[in-house]
Order: sequence, then structure tokens, then C-alpha cells
Amino acid sequence: MAGMSGGNVTKAVFINLEGGGPFQVQYNPTAFQYDKAVTWQEHEAQGTDKPSPIEFQKNSPATLSMDLLFDTTNEGGDVREKWVNGILFLTNPMVKPSKGEAGKLDKKRPPRVTFMWSSFKFTGVIASANVTYLMFASNGTPVRAKVSVKMTEWVPEEWYAPAGGGSAIGSGKVQLVTLRPGETVSALAIRMGTSTSRVCADNNIDDPMNVAAGTALVVRR
Repeated sequence: MAGMSGGNVTKAVFINLEGGGPFQVQYNPTAFQYDKAVTWQEHEAQGTDKPSPIEFQKNSPATLSMDLLFDTTNEGGDVREKWVNGILFLTNPMVKPSKGEAGKLDKKRPPRVTFMWSSFKFTGVIASANVTYLMFASNGTPVRAKVSVKMTEWVPEEWYAPAGGGSAIGSGKVQLVTLRPGETVSALAIRMGTSTSRVCADNNIDDPMNVAAGTALVVRR
């Protein structure tokens, strides 16, 4: 994935897989934590000094946690409007579930999201976003915030191998591609083996002929 903020720094990004384009973070997390719970049950074994046998119960969805820092002290403005709301938007129930996702298909859910940082990918949903405002302008406007984000893994059935297993890490068929100098969105779509309409829909592009070179675009195939 090409650097998205100039220089050689590759920025982390959240990609709304239901449409809406990428949300690039202002400052990369210094670290993120990945947790995977596997439940085993111990069988009762009385009158023996041998270890009790254990039985596999379930494989729980993985979780990904990180802290993000957003700051508008230099350029001015409300940090909520410029940055924080971009994360909170991904928690809004806006997508109608498809068959098999929920018992009530008329109850909307938040979008599926892929978190990408260089070659690392994790696909899931935003389970929580806790915001702490750290600095305020003289008029009370918040200008610095820490957002603690927790994601829960979402693994579509088609990602699993026939024998079982699978992970949302690096499995999503989605990537960020930089538009080359002189290249149109249509040419990029052909290069990546997808359609112009799909690239436009995934990146909220109204005019595919008016996208600047160097723009990072979400591409799904």
C-alpha cells in the first residue's frame, strides 16, 4: 500500500465495505492489540491423578483494539467535525442485513469495516469507540481527542477453507490503490480487474474524470 500522507509514512485507514469510501486516520496508532478467544471445557475426572481431558467448545470472533489521536490545534476547527465523527459514523446502523445475518432483516446494522495499516488487514465491525477530549480552545471547542476503538471480527463463510479455519486478518479482497499521473478512474479499474462503477460507488465519486493523481482509492474485486 502506498504512503497516503506524503513521504514514506503509510497511514492507517478504515474502509467502509458497505460504501462511503476510506477514512484515513490523522496519526497512526503506536500499537494495536489482537485478541482471539478459544473456549475449551474440562471434563470431570475423579479418582485419578492424570490431567482431566478437555473438549473444544467454540471459536469466538477475534477483537482488535487501538488508540487513535486526533488534533486540530494547528489548523483550527472542531476536532469532532474534522476527525472524531469519521470514526463515530462507522457505528451508525445504516445497512439492511441480508439473509442469514440476523433474525429480523428489517433491523439495520452498522457497516462492515476493513482496518488497513500497510500489509495488515482486519475486517469486522466497530464494537465500541470511546472518546476522551484532551484539549480545548479558549471558546470551549475541543481541539484534541483520543479515540479508543475496538473492532469485532466478521468473517464471511466464503472466506473459510472447506476443512474449517479462516481469519479476517488479511483475508478481505480489498486494497487501497493510488491513482497514477495521467491515469483515469476507468483506467485504474481496468488495471485492477474491476469496474469503474464499483470504484466510484466505493469511493463516493460523482465525476470519475475529476479525480486527482495521487488519490488513494478503495478497490474491491
